[in-house]
Amino acid sequence: MLFGALSTVLNAAEASASRLPRLFQASSSRQMSTLHLGNLAGAKGSSSANTRKGRGPGSGHGKQSGRGHKGQNARSGNGKPVPGFAGGQTPIHKVFPKRGFVNFTRKSYAPLALSKLQQFIAQARIDPALPITVGTVVRANAVHGISGDGGVKLLGPADPELPLPPLNLELSRFSKQAAEAVLAAGGKVTAVYHNNLSLRQEVHPHKFPTPIQSAKPIRRTDIEYYTSPAKYGYLAPKEGEAASKE
Repeated sequence: MLFGALSTVLNAAEASASRLPRLFQASSSRQMSTLHLGNLAGAKGSSSANTRKGRGPGSGHGKQSGRGHKGQNARSGNGKPVPGFAGGQTPIHKVFPKRGFVNFTRKSYAPLALSKLQQFIAQARIDPALPITVGTVVRANAVHGISGDGGVKLLGPADPELPLPPLNLELSRFSKQAAEAVLAAGGKVTAVYHNNLSLRQEVHPHKFPTPIQSAKPIRRTDIEYYTSPAKYGYLAPKEGEAASKE
């Protein structure tokens, strides 16, 4: 019994020893496999050959190139009509008459509430001792950009709960209520005209190492506005000038 058990153990040891070289050999072969330019390939289905049309009937895309015979989708281009096309009948935008027009020379102004200006002054984000211009309120983020606008217009009444120090305002336009509130507090308001270039200089002065002279208004409505004392225009004659001319 003892000799039989020993022989069984020895046979198992010899069998396991005979398998060791094959295991080591398999692991060494797996370690030797490397990735190189010769075995690079894209993922399956990541690329496909281009469809060649009009190259004979054998491909299934010859002659008519998969477009069929005539019709809208067989024509050159993308086969889609322009928006509003109604198949040849009078489109709806031509059926109904038009009324009025859009004034393409109209100017819009970015609104700025006087109460918001008071809030920015109370938070020390705007210095009330300096003249407050269009560039001042834009750089302080009181007005979030003036792209497409002709300037900034001050609107609304003053907030009685916030202080309103005497201000020197040089903005594009003022509402009557806002101007009266600033003047009642001992301030000064002046409506200043800006074209696109001078407005850009106001907002980004660092881009103009040599300052440019602001252009005068050329439209009749602008000339009438900025030469009117009632509108606080910067081109309006001063009191002394008016008296001397008389």
